[in-house]
Amino acid sequence: MSQPSTPSKMLLITLPGAIIALVMILGKIDTPVTNVLFYIVAFSVIGLVVSSLVKDYKKKKN
Repeated sequence: MSQPSTPSKMLLITLPGAIIALVMILGKIDTPVTNVLFYIVAFSVIGLVVSSLVKDYKKKKN
């Protein structure tokens, strides 16, 4: 039997998809505001990925 999905697991599945969709939508709209928002979202995603990799590296190191 499989375990029921927890809310945190559902969030981990849907949140990256929503962020990717937001980046793609902001990339298509060509206004100064959306250009700034695109870079903010893109750099925050890069920051989240890097922090996650560092956290996993530290966890494996210990």
